[in-house]
Amino acid sequence: MLTFKSKAGRNVDYHTHVGLQLLKMMGRDSKVPSAMFADDVPEALSRLQQALAELDDDEVAKEDERGTKKQPDDDKDNDKPERVSLKQRAQPLLDLLQDASEANVGLMWE
Repeated sequence: MLTFKSKAGRNVDYHTHVGLQLLKMMGRDSKVPSAMFADDVPEALSRLQQALAELDDDEVAKEDERGTKKQPDDDKDNDKPERVSLKQRAQPLLDLLQDASEANVGLMWE
């Protein structure tokens, strides 16, 4: 598990592979434990938002290319759980980064 912590809000936990992927998207290395200063938080937030937006665009393009986009009345896969996108998984971290940026405090992870 990888836990993100800040004085600005509650801890956010991720499975290690997801947490490391989000760190990479923020422009950070995979060193754990580590931290960033308050001055670095806005840039990390911006990088993560941009990377997630690009990822969404790529996923939509791939779905359209393959023709795998589900139709609303397609009920053959009703027993399968919905796939949770990385953007959805990242939302708690985005919120924490936003709060840390507004409070002008740093972020650490371990």
